[in-house]
Amino acid sequence: MLKKLKMDALAADLSSVNALLASRSSRDDPTGVYQFRMRKAELERQLEETRASYNPHASVAIFFGGEPVQGSRGINADFAGGALDDVQELIRKCLAARELGALSERGRVPLKGNAQLVVTDVARGSFGFVLEEAGDDGAMIDTVLKDVVDEVAELLGQISSASEAEFQSATEALDGRILLSLRKFFKRLDDSEATVRLVEDERDVLLDRIAVNRARARTEAIEIDESGQEFQGALFLLPDSKRFELHTSKDGDAATLSGPVSRDVLRQLAGEAELGQPPINPREISRTDWRVLVKVREIRERGRTARTAFTLVRLIAPCSSAAN
Repeated sequence: MLKKLKMDALAADLSSVNALLASRSSRDDPTGVYQFRMRKAELERQLEETRASYNPHASVAIFFGGEPVQGSRGINADFAGGALDDVQELIRKCLAARELGALSERGRVPLKGNAQLVVTDVARGSFGFVLEEAGDDGAMIDTVLKDVVDEVAELLGQISSASEAEFQSATEALDGRILLSLRKFFKRLDDSEATVRLVEDERDVLLDRIAVNRARARTEAIEIDESGQEFQGALFLLPDSKRFELHTSKDGDAATLSGPVSRDVLRQLAGEAELGQPPINPREISRTDWRVLVKVREIRERGRTARTAFTLVRLIAPCSSAAN
């Protein structure tokens, strides 16, 4: 069972036991009070053990509600199969984008096998499924797929959030093909008058009918055009926050570009032994101008002014090195 679901169940049992203890006294029911105290101690022990437990592999429970669901008895098979496939497709694309950078506009998504989740249980409470990472390699730290599943849950929450700032933040780094998958998923939920809840070890994301409808409207109203462009200028990196700022020129005018840093750049900073490239000290970067590759996204939403977002995808070379 997922950590959060198990903790919720234990906490509910503990609350019931506490209520039973409060309704009894040692004088009237000494045996019952003793048994409930023992049960309380056992539940508290299990709760602490579960709180301290750690699973480095990807796992998520997906609960559906609304019209396709018949209480905890069952769920429309066509809807469930399609919705789970939509989630798996999102995870697959996000993994490929995270590991390989920008996805091509069409064609097969790479690393398909690396993103595979398997249904390991049926979760009660509305109706849901527990999906877990295939295989068990004895990892001691979070697997890449676990991080990606967490990112997908966060992305779904941001896209459907009542906060416009959260939605805007999510679209800054959104890949065009991932947008297509989001659009497909939210259309399926909205057309079916369904709700969804995603539960991980620590995160719990609920998308009610209002949130689903909001997310569908947003994903259908937005278009993203992407291109890779080279710039040169004074570059400042913040590896801990994975952000960059580049003072350069754009269309002949001075410009400051800022945004997230891609995983490829973080690999460059750490050093790429297989390519014979030593680590790069971020503090040294600002001492000279750099030539870099930036992904430029023009984000257009109906009824709004277009905006541009930037992602640093590659450090090409210091300008002094490029000139030699």
